[in-house]
Amino acid sequence: MRSATWPGPCESPGTDSSRAGDGVTYTLSCKMLNRASGSKRMEWTKARGLGRSWWTGAVSVLSIGVMLRIFNLGLKPLHGDEGVNGLFLLGLFREGIYRYNPANYHGPSLYYFALVSSSVSHLLFGNEGPSTLAIRAVPVAFGIALIGLLLTFRARLGDIGTLTAAGLVAFSPGMVYLSRDFIHETLLGFFTLWVVVWGLRFWDSKKFNHLFLISLAASLMICTKETAPISLFALTVAAGVAQVWVRRDRGLSAAEFGGWTRLAWLVVASVALFLTCSFLFFSSFLGNYPQGVRDAVTTYTYWTRTGMTQHGAPWHTYVVWLLREEAPIFILAAMGTVLAIVQRNSRLAVFAGIWAFVLLAAYSVIPYKTPWILLNIIVPMSIVGGAGVQILRDCLVKHYSGRLTQLFPATLSVVALAICFYQSVQLSFFHYDDDRYLYPYVQTRRDFMNLVAEINEVAAIRGGMQTQVAVLTPDYWPLPWYLRDYRKVAYFGKVTPTDFPIVVGSLSQMVELQRLLAGRYQLKGWYPLRPGVDLVLYVANETTP
Repeated sequence: MRSATWPGPCESPGTDSSRAGDGVTYTLSCKMLNRASGSKRMEWTKARGLGRSWWTGAVSVLSIGVMLRIFNLGLKPLHGDEGVNGLFLLGLFREGIYRYNPANYHGPSLYYFALVSSSVSHLLFGNEGPSTLAIRAVPVAFGIALIGLLLTFRARLGDIGTLTAAGLVAFSPGMVYLSRDFIHETLLGFFTLWVVVWGLRFWDSKKFNHLFLISLAASLMICTKETAPISLFALTVAAGVAQVWVRRDRGLSAAEFGGWTRLAWLVVASVALFLTCSFLFFSSFLGNYPQGVRDAVTTYTYWTRTGMTQHGAPWHTYVVWLLREEAPIFILAAMGTVLAIVQRNSRLAVFAGIWAFVLLAAYSVIPYKTPWILLNIIVPMSIVGGAGVQILRDCLVKHYSGRLTQLFPATLSVVALAICFYQSVQLSFFHYDDDRYLYPYVQTRRDFMNLVAEINEVAAIRGGMQTQVAVLTPDYWPLPWYLRDYRKVAYFGKVTPTDFPIVVGSLSQMVELQRLLAGRYQLKGWYPLRPGVDLVLYVANETTP
């Protein structure tokens, strides 16, 4: 019996009576069968080659994305916001409780995931647990998982479209830079894409567990950052537009779920899961109930006020920033959106395009502008950018012949990815504190670490972690994170009489500090904290009581 492989060549008629009388016909039939067999074999070989190319590309994109995020992760000093987030984590790790603060504007999920990474660090290395690497491992992990989620779109976006979309997210200077920061944005981007992935699977399968995973992801979005409703609004609008604009199937019906009654119970169960998950996180798993739950609602009044009064910038700011820092992604996204809307063939492409530009419009209307908001927009722009490359490739293959014509979309993708990769390397490893770039927004200067080293050196000979440190400047973040192991640090926020052996002030306080500390303290030096803020270090003379 012949094995189940590609068919071999026809044998000669031999003595088979059923074929011996028609040798010519049989020979012609064999030639035709051999030709068809060879054609199938070539198609199979080509498919195997394309499959290998896809996996090679996917592994390469993922591997490079991982390296960009984990290499020398502690190189950049903590941003001030990272220092504040680190303080919340320390309270959770040391006291076992997190109290949600509505004025902080950020949800609890980041701290609980960082509690896991810090606990693992403690078990593996025996230190207290929270460290710069341990806390930054959380956004790094979610940033890498985000790339992995995008690679699951192959069946919908196509080979080159999926690789382009995943590559744009993997190499985007903003995505790389912010994935190396202990802030909420990367987690919000991941959970938003999780809603999309499981939403698409639910649409295909109609399975109940997929709807529950959507509910869980939506809850984690809310538990991550208070801007989550804007993303959910954009997803809803995009889904509606895509459904209306690209009509290819009959959609959902109650009968597929066993009728309206069963569907109603399914919706109730999904809402219950959403509320339960949100309740547990905001109540600190019942440790801060009911205050945490109340604050989860009142926080939107704080956010609304802040969104209108702080970090104000013109409405077109995000467009300018995208063209300045993410031009390849923005251009491909615009191209992909236009192609998708004109062709009306890819519901996912239309959905991603509307999602991206609704988000861009919504955040542009709000006066509040910060660079990390762009991460929410970059993800859908990368998807529709990849879809645009795939649509372009399919059109060229359909209407034109020739390898050079078909190579154009691949070349376009490679050039865009190369530009993003170069920008990421320059930004994250060389210019990470250069305020001429966009993403180092009030970023802590690298020379700030010299202040930390000087304090540690003085403390080593003055009393170790029991050394008293007086911080007299109101601008000091992320210094508390780097002094977290010192037991006697006081943050006065203004020039105050003190006899602590180590005093940290600001350059703007020099006149007052000189008057207060003259004769008793020695100025060790001044250190840049961030643009416009410089710190000074005074150390008590050895004879000072």
